[in-house]
Amino acid sequence: MNKEDTIIGEFFDNCARDGFMAEFDEKERIKLDSLFSIMQIEKSIRIFEPGCGTGRLSEVLAETVGESGAVVSCDLSSVMIDKARSRKLPDNVEFYCGSAHECPAKDAYFDMVFAFQVYPHFSDREATLAEFKRILKPGGDLWIAHLASRQTINDRHHEAGGPVISHKIPTRDEMNADLSAFSFELLDMKDSDYYWLHARKQD
Repeated sequence: MNKEDTIIGEFFDNCARDGFMAEFDEKERIKLDSLFSIMQIEKSIRIFEPGCGTGRLSEVLAETVGESGAVVSCDLSSVMIDKARSRKLPDNVEFYCGSAHECPAKDAYFDMVFAFQVYPHFSDREATLAEFKRILKPGGDLWIAHLASRQTINDRHHEAGGPVISHKIPTRDEMNADLSAFSFELLDMKDSDYYWLHARKQD
């Protein structure tokens, strides 16, 4: 990890110790269920989940893809990863402490990348999107999602201060430009009571 990733990891170590993002509350679960109905995640696929936190989504993804699928999840925070591993999820779920732009998977291994509540925290977005391009199969899906609107997320990070004070979800035009530079086509996006974006790696 680079120096900035280490600082961000330490920030989220403290969040984990304070019980931040331990489980989904009822309102969050309703939004997540709505998102999953849109995503239509298939059984048996392989998913890379950067910024997995305590593994609360990893657990849902493991149930969704089933025993024949696979989930590889990472986080910059060692405390978050410890909490995720303590869930004792099935063998088809793998956790590692490290950066999203240093995934140990081989080329074109994953069917989907699901960046959940993490995109603003990528210290090097170009390197991260390049890595997503490398590890996704041709036609693979990239989903970016948050359980609040873009403006709400950006305001929360500004109010939190510290290393996340400037961490923002880009505008649609900025996001589209970033994705296009790494051969991703922006298919759809929603920004209301929660935020999601769906892009696809072009063949």
